[in-house]
Amino acid sequence: MSDRRPVVPEGLDPNTRQLAVREEMPQSGENATRGLIFGLVWCSVGSALVPLVPVITCVIVAFGAAVAMSMGDRRGQVLALMASLVAGLGGSLLLFGVHEVPNTELSIICSFAVAWAVVSGRMHTGGLVAGAAATALVMIGMDFVSTSLQGTSINEVITSVVDQAVEESIGTLDLDGVTAVLEAKESVVSMWPTIYFVVAAAMVVCSYLGARSGARRAGGQVESDVLVRFDVPLWVAELFALGVAAQLLGPYLPSWQREVATIGANVVMCCRLVLVQQGLSVLQWWMRERRVPVFTRAFLLLAALWLEMSFALTSIAGILDVIFNFRHIPRRRAQISFGSARER
Repeated sequence: MSDRRPVVPEGLDPNTRQLAVREEMPQSGENATRGLIFGLVWCSVGSALVPLVPVITCVIVAFGAAVAMSMGDRRGQVLALMASLVAGLGGSLLLFGVHEVPNTELSIICSFAVAWAVVSGRMHTGGLVAGAAATALVMIGMDFVSTSLQGTSINEVITSVVDQAVEESIGTLDLDGVTAVLEAKESVVSMWPTIYFVVAAAMVVCSYLGARSGARRAGGQVESDVLVRFDVPLWVAELFALGVAAQLLGPYLPSWQREVATIGANVVMCCRLVLVQQGLSVLQWWMRERRVPVFTRAFLLLAALWLEMSFALTSIAGILDVIFNFRHIPRRRAQISFGSARER
C-alpha cells in the first residue's frame, strides 16, 4: 500500500493465480504488410487467370483475398479487391475480349464475398447455398441481356448447340442410341438453369476451399469436419416441395403448363443436388461415429451415389435429416424429434 492506495500490478507471478494487468503486444506492422502483399499477389495472379480457367481459379483468388483480409486493414482489403478487378479486366481483354469481362468480374466478386464470410466467421451452409443461387441468377441475367442484344435468347443458343452436337454424333449410333440421344437432348434443353446452378455452386465451393486455406495460412482458426456438419436450412426442403408441386400440377394448369413444369423441374433438381450432400453428410457422420474402415467408407459413399442416381434415396435421407436432425446439430428453429417436439 502507498498512501492507502493499492499498487497497480505490473506482471503475473508464476507462483500465484492472481489477476494482473499485462501489456498486449501489438502485431508487427512489417509482418502485416508482408501478409497483405502476399495476398495481393495471389489475388492478382488468380484474377488474371480467371478467363482462362473460370471455376478452378476461384480457389486462388479466394486464397489471396482471405490472406489480405486477415492481415490488412480496410484500406488494404479495398486495394486487394480493386487490384483483382483490374487484373481480371486485363486478362479478359487480352485473352477473349470485352464479352468475357462480366463473367470474370462476377467470379472475382464471388470469391471475395466468400472469403469475407469465412474470415469474419459469418459463413454457414445456408449462406453457401444462397450464394450459389444468387450467383446463378446473376449469370442468367447477364446472359439474358447479352443474348437479347444479339437478337436471340439463352434457350435458342443452348438448343442450337445441342442440335449441332446431336447431328455430329447421330451418324455413328444405332436406333437405341439415337433414341437415347434425342431424349437426353430434350432434358438438356429444358434443364439449362440447373447447369447455371451447378457452375455457380462449383465457383462458391472452390472459393470456400481457397478461403479456408488462406485463413489458415494467415493464422486463423478454421472449423474442421465441414462435410460432416453440412446442414442446409429448412427453406431448401420447402423449396424442394414447391418444385415438386409445380412439376406435378403444371400440366393441369389452364395456361403456361410447360413453363411452370419446367421451372418446377429445375427447382427440384437444384434442391436435390444440395440435399444429396446433406444425405452424404449424414452417412459420413454415421460412419465416423461407428469408426467404419476407410475402404468400407469409400464403398458406402459410392453405393449412396448409385442409390441416388437410381432411386433418389440419398436426397430423401437429406430431407429427413432436415426434418428430424439425425446428427443432433444445434439449430435456431423448432424441429421434429422422435421423442417430443422441442427446440434443440
